[in-house]
Amino acid sequence: MARREMDADRLRGTRVSLLLLLAAALPAGAARPRVPLPGDVNGYSLHPPYFNLAESTRISATATCGEERAAAGSRGPRAVEDLYCKLVGGPVAGGEPNQTIQGQYCDICTSMNSNKAHPITNAIDGTERWWQSPPLSRGLEFNQVNVTLDLGQLFHVAYVLIKFANSPRPDLWVLERSTDSGLTYEPWQYFASSKRDCIEKFGPNTVERITKDDDAICTTEYSRIVPLENGEIVVSLVNGRPGAMNFSYSPLLRNFTKATNIRLRFLQTNTLLGHLMGKALRDPTVTRRYYYSIKDISIGGRCVCHGHADVCDAKDPTDPYRLQCDCQHNTCGGSCDRCCPGFNQLPWKPATTDSANECQPCNCNGHAYDCYYDPEVDRHKASKNYDDQYKGGGVCIECQHHTTGINCERCIPGYYKSPDHSIHSPYICYRCNCDSEFTDGTCEDLTGRCYCKPNYTGELCNACAEGYTDFPHCYPVPAFSHNDTGEQVLPAGQIINCDCNAAGTEGNACRKDSQRGMCVCKPSFQGAQCDRCAPGHYGPGCQPCQCSGSGQYDGTCDSETGQCLCRTGFEGYSCNQCAPGYFSYPLCQCA
Repeated sequence: MARREMDADRLRGTRVSLLLLLAAALPAGAARPRVPLPGDVNGYSLHPPYFNLAESTRISATATCGEERAAAGSRGPRAVEDLYCKLVGGPVAGGEPNQTIQGQYCDICTSMNSNKAHPITNAIDGTERWWQSPPLSRGLEFNQVNVTLDLGQLFHVAYVLIKFANSPRPDLWVLERSTDSGLTYEPWQYFASSKRDCIEKFGPNTVERITKDDDAICTTEYSRIVPLENGEIVVSLVNGRPGAMNFSYSPLLRNFTKATNIRLRFLQTNTLLGHLMGKALRDPTVTRRYYYSIKDISIGGRCVCHGHADVCDAKDPTDPYRLQCDCQHNTCGGSCDRCCPGFNQLPWKPATTDSANECQPCNCNGHAYDCYYDPEVDRHKASKNYDDQYKGGGVCIECQHHTTGINCERCIPGYYKSPDHSIHSPYICYRCNCDSEFTDGTCEDLTGRCYCKPNYTGELCNACAEGYTDFPHCYPVPAFSHNDTGEQVLPAGQIINCDCNAAGTEGNACRKDSQRGMCVCKPSFQGAQCDRCAPGHYGPGCQPCQCSGSGQYDGTCDSETGQCLCRTGFEGYSCNQCAPGYFSYPLCQCA
């Protein structure tokens, strides 16, 4: 009983020491942010508190004493009896009565008896009970045993503390991590009893000084044979690295400390000098003394919130065992790893000590709820933010109220801007009253005046344009025909003896305006002779481009064919479908 109380006190002391270790292990940027000063709201990186991740993790081992792997068709492990002996003298705690064999204090491990079982869950239950691997007397293959902790989601890990039980610490092993839920593992730190073993087993680079935040080093400090029991290993994954004092500004260190799974890959037990050599390898009185045992594993970590949350206690509705960050700075997602809908004017970034890097709202003029960030739009300065500055690359999705455009700033074809409503009004776009067969269906902003087909003119397009005759047919006037005065009349668009392209001028005039001394073009035409389509128009009659989908770039199209100018990832005449290799219209993300 006295021995149990001593072990319990020692374990409680370990728990208290974790607090001191954690204080030393935390990077400078990991402290709770100071209260922002007025005018400096959300100006700092936020971090949830560290806690012991091991307490709620799923843990497993590839081998445990007192049980064998299930045979094919069996449900669970098969119970066996393993005789093991301690290297150190003295009775085994919990083993009543103890066996003394050739001066060795020995006991039986079996899963059939709960008092003599040592399952892997003992390593994280907070008691003095321990996990134990099969002794090497069962087979030398039990030198290689893995203990894996499935954290269930991605965390930042600051330290790992392992308290061993009735065996020495391992001689040779690797602390590994996975960031893809256990599909692949990579080393965090190597452990060996000598520098020579570090070089031979893990490579010469592992014994060099840490120069990068993601260097995996080999240490010899924790592989000595003593103490023979109750030894500890403390691994800080932050201290001593270049970015330790500025965690928020070191993406390499932030990535290095991330893990979804942690694996202890034991490769070789620690032995007394001369043991496991020659004949001793076949001597069970020797090999039954060598095994691994762990009394406690503690993992200091916190949720990965990318600096956008200081609380991580929300439950994932799809997984009650998964924690979610309580996101701020207009960020969303379980780890605040994306901007919330409608807040993609700027690209998502993690917060830093000096900047919260808040997600900024898109300016959709009240006509859309969502948007996405497009770097091409940002580069061309084609998106207007809420300060009416062309800054950012937010593109509005599914504009309502008959609007279209990057900021839902234009009316779709067949509608025009009302002079009586602001751009933010749901009534900004009125339907064009241009149902006549002589119009092209569109009309002029603010006035609603219909745009006529090329061979018609007038407020209601109810007359033939200059150079055309016989309303409502409005055929082209034959070349070199003569009017009542005997003056020559040329067909519209013919440049010979004309100053302007009649089809493209106001009033379909062939001559320059007598007062201005220039050709006065219709809104859809441009050029000195009004013989070219203005941006956003195409074809012989320069009708408006039909480019209102989310995939179009800026409403422009090919001046001859009308093919809309598509953004990267989109295709089609109107840019209304995803290009090969992209998916999920209207986002069209790269596959």
